[in-house]
Amino acid sequence: MLTATVELIAARGVAAVSYDAVAKLSGSSRATIHRRWPRRDDLLRAALTRFAQDSVAVADTGDLRRDLTALLCTIGDTLATPIGRAIINASVTAGEDDPIRLLGRDVLQERLGLLETRVGTAVAAGEIAATDVGLLNTMLTAPVYWLVVRDGRPLTGELARRIVDVVLDGMPGGEPPPDR
Repeated sequence: MLTATVELIAARGVAAVSYDAVAKLSGSSRATIHRRWPRRDDLLRAALTRFAQDSVAVADTGDLRRDLTALLCTIGDTLATPIGRAIINASVTAGEDDPIRLLGRDVLQERLGLLETRVGTAVAAGEIAATDVGLLNTMLTAPVYWLVVRDGRPLTGELARRIVDVVLDGMPGGEPPPDR
């Protein structure tokens, strides 16, 4: 039922998700779906949360660079799927109160919480200096979204590692911006 809901969102957008449409696609009854998710928004949230779970996981292997590289590869792999691409596009074009936009914010907050924990461990271990985790997330993930969603290119492990290195180390030979 959740898979059918995600497929409907990807194919036709959030507006296409109805109990009847999900029942037809999943081979379930409308009553079964309604009993499990009494509100349509509950069904949307459950389906999209399940789909997004992999893209928020942040491992802690003791090597921050490896963990961040793995996170970027997971995000890139998710975005490279037709469903991932459709859902991110739907999220970007959704209205402020649309369930898919709200869920995107929730997924981001969950990832930030996990990333904050992982970065805190790295700071305590002396791997990196304390940093703004929200900015770190943006600097790491923006190139992934750009490359995979906008350009349609795959994110390789090597490219993910290079993004992590550039973000954590700063641009080699880069000059600080002038004071304004």
